[in-house]
Amino acid sequence: MVSLSSFSEITEEGVRFSSPFTGEPTMLTAEESMSIQHSIGADIIMQLDDVVSSLTTGPRVEEAMWRSIRWLDRCITAHKDSGRSGQQNLFAIVQGGLSHDLRDKCLDGMISRRNDVAGYAIGGLSGGEEKDVFWRIISQCTAKLPTDRPRYSMGIGFAEDLMVCMALGVDMVGFNIYCIYA
Repeated sequence: MVSLSSFSEITEEGVRFSSPFTGEPTMLTAEESMSIQHSIGADIIMQLDDVVSSLTTGPRVEEAMWRSIRWLDRCITAHKDSGRSGQQNLFAIVQGGLSHDLRDKCLDGMISRRNDVAGYAIGGLSGGEEKDVFWRIISQCTAKLPTDRPRYSMGIGFAEDLMVCMALGVDMVGFNIYCIYA
């Protein structure tokens, strides 16, 4: 959502997007996000999260982190109510920017819901932070996340990041090198 921030507004209800073509508004809620992912039959589905640029600091980062936890609860409920929890795997997305304290709070919140999620994604990175900071956040998250669930790093952009993330305990990655150089 960071790349669409000029076309969107985040509220507790969800994300209101304005079409860049028509300007027509649409609301994406946690429940609608689950419904869309259920309808396409994805094997792994991601919670709706409130993500800010990794370079953002201040109260907006904490607001996004807590909202992501609340939205996870709504996604869990929608996923259970759909009857698809046996066929599709819901992943929680850990947020908290570059703050170790906020990452720990988010990790605690996400891990406390471990019986309701199949895995964990580490989100909100690869937005311009220094490599050593990126790797420290990955290390912090993998050190705390349960080892009996997949740990997925979102938005890997370079081969060296792939190798370091795997060495730090990441099991899966989303590789966006094509987006970086497109």
